[in-house]
Amino acid sequence: MVGEARHRSTGAPRGGYAGLAHDRRFRLLRTRFYRLAAGIVASFLGWYFLYIWLSAFARAFMAQPVIGNINVALLLGVLQFVSTFALAWRYSRYARRMLDPLSEQLREEAAAMDAEREHSERLLAERRRIENWAPARRAAHRRTRGGAR
Repeated sequence: MVGEARHRSTGAPRGGYAGLAHDRRFRLLRTRFYRLAAGIVASFLGWYFLYIWLSAFARAFMAQPVIGNINVALLLGVLQFVSTFALAWRYSRYARRMLDPLSEQLREEAAAMDAEREHSERLLAERRRIENWAPARRAAHRRTRGGAR
């Protein structure tokens, strides 16, 4: 994709979206996303590795019954699934409120800039076509007139 190509030296996208990468709102969007993603990944991995660590080194604690035949290990294992869905819900809720409106605004502006650039390029191409066509036409006309005399 055009916007995803990156300069090797700066890491900034090249092409029509280079200006967008330096936009304050785009940096805000990127910062919000990275903070959210880092927090969710840290929460998930911390909780998961705590479960693994308890399973490996705190066997007596994990074997304690909670209700009937349900022990702490089974309860924490089920809570792993619950926490995964809770984190996914949290991400989608935050993205819908904080990321999507800003990204939609930037996407619309980028599309408008892209359409404007395409229009300008089409006008320049048409101008070049007309300018290149006119001298050739005049030269051909001169040759036919000159040969008839």
